[in-house]
Amino acid sequence: MIYIDTSEDEEYFKDPVIPEALSVYLQKAPQFHGQELLYFYHPMGPVVILGHYQDVYHEVNFPYLREHNIGLVRRNPGGGAVFVDPGDLTFVYIDTAQKVKTPKFSHYIQPILTALHEVGIDAQQTGRNDLTYQGKKFSGMAFAQIEDRVLYGGTLMFDVDTAMANAALTPSKSKLADKGIKSVRSRVTNLKPFINQDGFTRDDLQQLILKHVRALNPDIQTRRLTPAEWSAIKELAKKKLGTHQWIYGSGLTDYYIDAYFHGVGSFGLGFNLRDHHLTDVKIHGDLISMDQATADRLENQLTGQPLDQSALQEKLMDLGLDDLLAAGASMEIADKIVRTVKNHAD
Repeated sequence: MIYIDTSEDEEYFKDPVIPEALSVYLQKAPQFHGQELLYFYHPMGPVVILGHYQDVYHEVNFPYLREHNIGLVRRNPGGGAVFVDPGDLTFVYIDTAQKVKTPKFSHYIQPILTALHEVGIDAQQTGRNDLTYQGKKFSGMAFAQIEDRVLYGGTLMFDVDTAMANAALTPSKSKLADKGIKSVRSRVTNLKPFINQDGFTRDDLQQLILKHVRALNPDIQTRRLTPAEWSAIKELAKKKLGTHQWIYGSGLTDYYIDAYFHGVGSFGLGFNLRDHHLTDVKIHGDLISMDQATADRLENQLTGQPLDQSALQEKLMDLGLDDLLAAGASMEIADKIVRTVKNHAD
């Protein structure tokens, strides 16, 4: 294992796009191929990070972001939108694996859980990708695969402004209803108030986690990135991950529906209509298990479909939506598409 030490490179992280470019760069960089990597970083300011497939226009409060100078970026992994600020600590593992159908989060988070137990926090992994304490979430984890390189990462809410997070994010009402909560703030918690050591800081937490990682990996090496590597990361941020197209997508569609499937996640679909047929179909959501090939296939196959509930349901079933989401998902999505158009016309 190689520990990538970014502690002396905070100047780069003033650009909120850099962390997203860093993860993609390290997954692709040939000099690290075959190596297990670990690094930490913390944001230099408040930022909303969108999941790969999310519709930005239904996830964030744009006026609030502008008013409070909150950055907006999109990561390569899937999952849901998160708010981070300097009170957050983010961890990222990069490893080698063939095509992963079910992400194995538990393997990579064990040193984190062990470290938290040491300071009096009996944290648990719950659901598909959350870490919780006393029923409240303090970490959401993401997964991405590029060829045979896999990324497992997550945020750790050490001392994050939860009021700002609640105001900045606008998750779907169906997702909140499924979890029996009214707001982001009522669902999350910070770690700092529960740590049993006075004066314990975010940096102390990082070092404690690293201690337990070293115990499991006694041959771990430490490495800093070179100026040339940082230059390549900045170029990737400029040309792709910081572009308007990457962050905002191709723009709003006339119609948008979403549904939440317990234990799986949110599925969203934007579309326009032409001659009573679906056009400009865009797949959204916070599904960790969905890859770009699946999203592209759904978009291509649904484009041109007639606005007919039975035909749409049959097509969605043929495309495997019930397997991807849950039994009955095809019927629910088809119904929502037709009802949304009808309500819009009314």
